[in-house]
Amino acid sequence: MFVEPQLSPSPEVHASARRAPAPSPALRVGMIGTGTVGSGVWRVLRRNRDLINARAGRAIEIVAVAARNTARAATALDGAPGVRLLTDPLQLATDPDVDVVLELAGGTGAARDWVQAALAHGKHVVTANKALLATHGEALAQAAARYGRVLAYEAAVAGSVPVIKALREGLAANRITALAGVLNGTSNYILTRMQAAGLGFAAALTEAQALGYAEADPAFDVDGTDAAHKLALLAANAFGMPVRLDAVHVEGIRDLQRGDVAAAAQLGYAVKLLAVAEQQECEGRVAIQLRVHPALVPARHPLALLDGATNGLLVHSDAAGSAFFSGAGAGGEPTASAVLADLIDLARLPAVSSPAPTGPGVPTLGTHRRAGDAPAVLPMAPVKTPHLLRLLPGAALCEAAVLRALAREGVRVRRRVWAAAAAPGGAPELLLLTAPTPDALAAQASAHLQAYTGAQVRRLRVELYSAPTDEQ
Repeated sequence: MFVEPQLSPSPEVHASARRAPAPSPALRVGMIGTGTVGSGVWRVLRRNRDLINARAGRAIEIVAVAARNTARAATALDGAPGVRLLTDPLQLATDPDVDVVLELAGGTGAARDWVQAALAHGKHVVTANKALLATHGEALAQAAARYGRVLAYEAAVAGSVPVIKALREGLAANRITALAGVLNGTSNYILTRMQAAGLGFAAALTEAQALGYAEADPAFDVDGTDAAHKLALLAANAFGMPVRLDAVHVEGIRDLQRGDVAAAAQLGYAVKLLAVAEQQECEGRVAIQLRVHPALVPARHPLALLDGATNGLLVHSDAAGSAFFSGAGAGGEPTASAVLADLIDLARLPAVSSPAPTGPGVPTLGTHRRAGDAPAVLPMAPVKTPHLLRLLPGAALCEAAVLRALAREGVRVRRRVWAAAAAPGGAPELLLLTAPTPDALAAQASAHLQAYTGAQVRRLRVELYSAPTDEQ
């Protein structure tokens, strides 16, 4: 009978096994800002310290904090035991006793200087500042590459939801064809209340402000700016293109009416502030749609089911198919979750505290891009979507005349529904769902139809639809 030989390790192996590896030095973190996110990072790190350190393979310690008001910062950090409190963020960014800088203060001016200084002084940077990256992301990514440092920003998009990691790592082998997301919690809360409670925009906004979901000046959220920042970052990672905030078509929800939301619901849709990036062939080359605007989404679609301040992202790719991500898009501890995930990744890198360049494994914007490789951005005019045309007449409308007028413009109607008048004693509304139509043509046809009928024409785009087999 064959007997497998027993292999005994050499005495040297036994000796090395007995010798425990030397513990890695702690990752020394300097944090700029102690607001909602900064204090959230502090709490989660203290509460889950043992778990985080075990997963990181070394201790992660906040050793210095920069804030305008150090007394207030100390209070936010439960006395900040063992932490040096500074008033100058630039001093922290260049501190030789700091390995990683957390930029959690926000803004695009001074914050850029702090991040650049930190990278130049051999420090990795973690930030939740989507405005900074959408505005200066290209320059900062180049600086990170030049100095061999990591610029991490999972928390800048969708809060706790790991969408940046999904695009750069989990789906790295895929050709991304499209993504669509609900990326602003404030706007989504307002739209949720307009649909669920029948509120107008102003009333829903007031409620959101009272609950702390919206700022006193809500423009950044309700005008689509915040979502545009996030979309620019997502598109860069998905399509290997520069961060092109200037090329994003942006519309907000400020002008939405209660009747628009009700009309959408009657047709089986929910209205969402949607951020869309989609690849499209244009004149023999690949171009990318970049747009943020209110849109009708089928009521049973996962994005339509996102309530309140929840964020969600749908990604279409060639090998993995469709993937959907959702979760808390804002808040101190949800955002802290993403910040600390980046810190854990950095702690796992070899020689993270060495002054010599480390060479990050993942490019800052997801792709090692060569000059001339980036796809073009498609302007809004040729983008094709179905449209909801809501006709609010002062008098009775002739349906046949309306359809003939649209046909002359080259717009085909797939569905038409008469809805009760919004005001007592008014004429009923005519709701029309068109076939996919170039955006410029739909806008032109709506203007001509309004002039022809005397009815106010409200137009909303429709996304993520399934084309009907028969016209209704």
